[in-house]
Amino acid sequence: MNSTTTTPILEMNSITKRYPGVVALDDVTFQVNKGEIHALLGANGAGKSTLMKVLCGVTTPDAGEILLNGTAVTIPNPSEAIKLGISYVPQELCLVPTMSVSQNILLGQEPLIGRPLSLVNERKLDCDARQILQSVDLNLDIHQEVKTLPVSEQQMIAIATALYRQSKIIILDEPTSSLSSREIAKLFEIMKKLRQEGHTIIFITHHLEEVFEVADRITILRDAVFQGCYEADQVGRDQIVSLMTGKKNQMIKPDSGQRKLGAEALRLEDVSTKLISKNISFNVHAGEIVGLFGQVGAGRTEVLRTIFGADKMESGDIYLFGEKAQIKSPSDAIKKGIGFITEDRKHQGLILTMDLLDNINIGIYEKSMRFGLIRTHSLEKIAEHFRDALKIKSSNLNLWTRFLSGGNQQKIVLAKWLNHESKILLMDEPTKGIDVGAKQEFYQLIRDLANNGVAIVLVTSELAEVIGLSDRVLVFRKGSIVGEVNPKEVTEEKIMSMTL
Repeated sequence: MNSTTTTPILEMNSITKRYPGVVALDDVTFQVNKGEIHALLGANGAGKSTLMKVLCGVTTPDAGEILLNGTAVTIPNPSEAIKLGISYVPQELCLVPTMSVSQNILLGQEPLIGRPLSLVNERKLDCDARQILQSVDLNLDIHQEVKTLPVSEQQMIAIATALYRQSKIIILDEPTSSLSSREIAKLFEIMKKLRQEGHTIIFITHHLEEVFEVADRITILRDAVFQGCYEADQVGRDQIVSLMTGKKNQMIKPDSGQRKLGAEALRLEDVSTKLISKNISFNVHAGEIVGLFGQVGAGRTEVLRTIFGADKMESGDIYLFGEKAQIKSPSDAIKKGIGFITEDRKHQGLILTMDLLDNINIGIYEKSMRFGLIRTHSLEKIAEHFRDALKIKSSNLNLWTRFLSGGNQQKIVLAKWLNHESKILLMDEPTKGIDVGAKQEFYQLIRDLANNGVAIVLVTSELAEVIGLSDRVLVFRKGSIVGEVNPKEVTEEKIMSMTL
């Protein structure tokens, strides 16, 4: 496929964005032509989302420039992006579920009538909504509440909203993640129709077959660095996978010795959830690290949340230490010896305005109680023990955790679960947002836990981590396990290819 014109509608030149300890974008160039479908590819954490946040005014870059139709522009906020003709349709749709179809499409741009009250012109609102829905071939009751509609129709409403705003550039972020094959085919028809009408679409997806079906050109990012832009009909699958993986600068030191595995600690049999995961079956032994790898939205986190009782299990069974278990809430999971290091430690793992002492002991104060009273001295001894054992860099146990580095915060989360004496640890992106030195320390902590008989289920988006730490790797794609591999006998390219 070739784009209809070679006129650049968008140029993002030398875009750089840094966060403490992390380079999110490193001198990235991204050019999109008018009237094309341009796929933006990269592994988890490659920088795709950050680049689009810069384009949409959500994030301010540290360096670089943005040009629209050859003219330099500044995009300080999402409102300005919309004014410039840029619309973002996220994976998690931002519609108002209790409002009608027409109200959602024209939200913030309602036609008004009468002064000084300026009431909404309901007749024109409905007329405009019907007209714009025709452009995405959607015929439905415009007075229906959005929450009653299937995801595929909500997706079209979000695209219709972008068209009503007269957007020149429409960003579709993982638009097929919750759609059936038939619904995906319909979406692609609309995308091709919009391209013919001169609209420009930036298409983010983890599924290469979709890229080759609809994209004109492909831009690839890896580790926050631009890897190249290619015509879709002039690049092959293997080349794309190679560009997305590459060689990592930070390799994990191999584990010394062979761990002796204990009895089976956790087993899932045909577990399905309402969200993504379908018929998931696997087991983990005491002292074993089982890695779950896949693209964002593949269902890995949903599996961990289901095991922990945070998400409802629709069907299937969970066994703990050989016995069938009923886990209806996180409280049930904790009582049964399961700990969960969540991806978002600041909102789900810690209370930032509490000190180290309380974060480490939270939920288990009874260990330090006598005659119904909490003994502060006992709390301090427990906190000091874990601080020293995990090398948490803080001499002040009463310091708020918000003032500590990401690595030390993550160690406090781990200390909390060790204090609960968790026998099974679910880890979701445990090294996210911590620097290289802290990562190496955390890798050793994970191995030490396994050596001491803890069963670990590890979700990570970094190939080097999942290969370097896991005893086995289960590969996820579209909510299902598509294979199990031995990390010592498989390449990064092979694992990545299985997820796409």
